[in-house]
Amino acid sequence: MFNLISLLLIAGLLWGVVVGNQGIGGLLDRWGSLDLRWMIAAVACVVGFWVLEALALHWLVSCLYQGVPFHSNMRTAMIGQLYAALTPFSTGGQPVQLIYMHRDGLDTGGGASVLIVKSILYQIGLILMALLPIVTAYRFFQNQVPAFGWMAGLGFGVNLLVTAGMLLLAVYPRATRRMYAFGVKALHFFRIVRDVDATITKAQTQFDIYYESTLRYEKKRGALLGVLAITFVQLLSLYLVPYAIYRAFGYHEPGTVIRIVSAVAFVTIVSASVPLPGGSGGAEGSFLLIFALFFRQPDLLIAMLLWRLLTYYFGMITGALVMLVSRKRQRAVVRLPL
Repeated sequence: MFNLISLLLIAGLLWGVVVGNQGIGGLLDRWGSLDLRWMIAAVACVVGFWVLEALALHWLVSCLYQGVPFHSNMRTAMIGQLYAALTPFSTGGQPVQLIYMHRDGLDTGGGASVLIVKSILYQIGLILMALLPIVTAYRFFQNQVPAFGWMAGLGFGVNLLVTAGMLLLAVYPRATRRMYAFGVKALHFFRIVRDVDATITKAQTQFDIYYESTLRYEKKRGALLGVLAITFVQLLSLYLVPYAIYRAFGYHEPGTVIRIVSAVAFVTIVSASVPLPGGSGGAEGSFLLIFALFFRQPDLLIAMLLWRLLTYYFGMITGALVMLVSRKRQRAVVRLPL
């Protein structure tokens, strides 16, 4: 409930600021003057991000199981978009995705392994892409944005800690089992779980499947590199959305595309360190700070609103619609041998 209230408050504040700054008439006039071709390109980039997300998930699932169709992984990816948008640090996406993967016939342990490996590869891609503004245009951003250095340091620090935590879950079974046991005991203390020993014992089989699946990925380094390559293209597709919006407003300067992609990489890693749903507040603030370099002031607020509508609310709404129409169906899948 807190997450939903936070989203509604921030969304209402954004609309209020934009409408107060432009007026309804001015806002509609400016939207009407946008180049439709570039707006279609922006939407295509977002949809491309979703499809590549599903493709990466499908590839990882196919390393362990046979019989899960692509459209099922597409559904799982879109539902993940919804719950990731609703929870701090996008933590709600994977548990719900695991539920739907179990409906597709995957073991809980196997599905968890797919999701943790996918998350690690995504975090690695996110961090490496965030090096782009530092490698290509550090002096430019540092001179134009005084807070660039410490904001980048914060973003890198938080995301490196998150990645390290995921690696811990993936490669240290004893630590993960202890964390699970601690969680069960905590639930027992609050009288949510009755029998601690039975609950822990019941999970042992899935833990074994989880670690056997994770170890199997060590033998499939080609697939991991392929998924990492997909992740780079996926992030690039997402980072091109503000450039398409920039062109839709009629702006065009040679070489701007590299700086805008670098700016979005910076905004993304900063917003990922904000403990609110969708990085709310951090995403908008860092966008306004950085993209004042590219948009004139009357257009900056509208550009930020369009960016959030396409890259955040569009995915959340689409994910909700996919979840509403999805059928509860248990599939017969085959777990591939070692």
